[in-house]
Amino acid sequence: MLNGTSKAGITEILSFLDDNTVLSLATTVTQGLLKNRLNTREEAVNAVVNYSSDALSVLRRKIITKEILLSYLYKKNVSVDLPASKIDLVQKTADFWSIQYTHESTNTYSNTVDSGSINQLAEQFAQWFYTMLNKNECMNHEHFYPDAKIQITMVNSGQATTEVIEGDPLQIVQRLLLLRMNFNLVFNPNLSAGGVQGRVDPHGLVLVLVCGTLHAQGACVGIFEQVFGLVRDPQVSNNWKIKMSEINLKSQTGVTGLPTLESTNLLRLTS
Repeated sequence: MLNGTSKAGITEILSFLDDNTVLSLATTVTQGLLKNRLNTREEAVNAVVNYSSDALSVLRRKIITKEILLSYLYKKNVSVDLPASKIDLVQKTADFWSIQYTHESTNTYSNTVDSGSINQLAEQFAQWFYTMLNKNECMNHEHFYPDAKIQITMVNSGQATTEVIEGDPLQIVQRLLLLRMNFNLVFNPNLSAGGVQGRVDPHGLVLVLVCGTLHAQGACVGIFEQVFGLVRDPQVSNNWKIKMSEINLKSQTGVTGLPTLESTNLLRLTS
């Protein structure tokens, strides 16, 4: 199902089409089952956004042309490297909606929210971040502050190696993606109350603590724990951006379940 951000985006994209084309699209999306009930443009648009399985299925439709997508992105001040294929523009649009959805979800909270709300923010952020990382999409340097810092520690057979990157958001993103791709890893965060937690320090830094399992080729190969420090950026609509992060990855066999925060070092790191 489409989230609110995708519904609004698709509705706006459909405004580039004439009434007959929108009605035809709605008939196709609903497999003709509502053909006799779709009499107005508004009804057709509602049918498209309510019965489409996901945003990509709409954006990939033949009637949604490159010109329409580029016009929409231009209207939203989203930069595009040209020349670009329709596949590129579809992905750019989906990425934009994903970022907007995360921002809109987290912007409902203030820096003085109660523990229940901050934990909800942490869960939403963790789900968004690892989905983005696992699919090699959406993540870019704009999600990090220019002076962002990340520390990556890998433990294999009892031997630990640590790498620190600071003041280079592009390198941080490239390193995270390379880390995942080199080992063909899939991050499986524990999104239950025991596996993800949010905290707010006195200076307004929101800490997101999360742990989970690491998988490769369908098998569990280890565990990970990560803490993020998020700060609002007043220059981009007060959206949250990553100020710092520390991630520990441990190669481990025989993992029988998702780890919890109590069994990690994260609570010590943020105490």
